Amino acid sequence: MKSKIRILIVEDEYVIDEGILCCLNDLDYEIVKTVYHSKSALKYLVNAEIDIVLIDVNLNDDLNGFQLAEIIKCEFRIPFIFLISTDRQICIEKLTETNPSVIVLQNPTLNQIHFSLILAVTNNEKLNSSLGENKEENSSLDQLNNCLFLKKNNHFERVNFEEIFWLRAENNYTVIHTTKGDYLYSTVLKKFTAKLPGNQFVRIHRSYIVNVTKIDGFEGKMVMIDGQPITVAKTYYNNVFDLLHTV
Repeated sequence: MKSKIRILIVEDEYVIDEGILCCLNDLDYEIVKTVYHSKSALKYLVNAEIDIVLIDVNLNDDLNGFQLAEIIKCEFRIPFIFLISTDRQICIEKLTETNPSVIVLQNPTLNQIHFSLILAVTNNEKLNSSLGENKEENSSLDQLNNCLFLKKNNHFERVNFEEIFWLRAENNYTVIHTTKGDYLYSTVLKKFTAKLPGNQFVRIHRSYIVNVTKIDGFEGKMVMIDGQPITVAKTYYNNVFDLLHTV
């Protein structure tokens, strides 16, 4: 387990006492950020490494706690804990549908929070380890794949890696630009990284992953792909341009 478990808290009613948060920071936890809106939480998760999310079920926002949890489960695949105010009536069915790691009632003790976090993170690590072992067993099949099957309307189309120009992030969506047209997915950009060959697709910007074999040219900090100039962010500058041999 990591020396510091990184926590994102999403609440709008101070369900966890400030004193307990201070104590958590003194233990094996890092309260990376506390946000008060679901959109802020999703935006932060895209760009930060978070180990677990604590969610106030009674968020008074565009997304309630259940809806936010469903997105975190499907798109980010990290564990989350529900924080519940005891003076609110909660639907048990909704709680079980989203399958939280743990449920914590309002005003928990430090020990309750501590054990809940350890349980949630440890179980998630065991699950990921098990999935990793299964993936290794099927690695021979993965090597045969040179494409993605991308959904358009009600069917899936085979798109070879060589047909993909780039992937672009648009908030919590990803646009995949190909020779066959564009495909829109309600998935954050970084979730596609593991599905693409790392020797062919590289991150050049927080919003772009590009197929380096499709780069037509470059000037300054811009690369040209399919007639469109795309800026290479400073963070990725050396990694990208070291691949482009000039004479």
